[in-house]
Amino acid sequence: MCWNGAVDRPTPRERRQAATRRSLAEHALRLFVERGYEATTVADIADAADMSTRTFFRHVRDKDEAMFAADEDAFAEVVEVASAAGPDVHPLARLLHGVNTLARSVDEDPAVKCARERVLDDNPALRARDLAQQARWQQRSEEFLRAQGVSADGASLAAGLLLTIWREAYRRWIAASAERGALGAFLDAVVAELPEHVRAVATGR
Repeated sequence: MCWNGAVDRPTPRERRQAATRRSLAEHALRLFVERGYEATTVADIADAADMSTRTFFRHVRDKDEAMFAADEDAFAEVVEVASAAGPDVHPLARLLHGVNTLARSVDEDPAVKCARERVLDDNPALRARDLAQQARWQQRSEEFLRAQGVSADGASLAAGLLLTIWREAYRRWIAASAERGALGAFLDAVVAELPEHVRAVATGR
């Protein structure tokens, strides 16, 4: 996957690696919920994911990172959707379309996301890792926007806006008990609250 606006189709090997990262993230979260973060070891996660600890460390550095193992892949899908949109659409609107696609995937299993939020709330180190991951998403967004011809300052502002929209919609969704299929509606509601001229750019309308 390229971050410069060009998207390569994943190879079979890359698809297998992505599936492994999803498995690690799912099992890490499940074990953190069932046993607690402190009581869960790298070996526990590796065993649950049916792999050796050596294979575990080929994909992630520690048990903290395991829970976020699939996050980069999720954002890669956002960029893929954005890259497929027509060039006549503002790059920010294209990224927002990608985020809406991600939302439909995220809220297919709201119980998992609620469990993840509880784990993050109970573990400051994991919450810090989550915030760092969001900062990386913002950086990736900036890179995409600059590659589409947006100025450096404009890309920084637009990427920050996109992350703020996502955070606020996600916060409202979780606060509303994360109803299945509702995250996209919360995204739409947050976008609708933007000033008209900003909303026009963000939505391409």
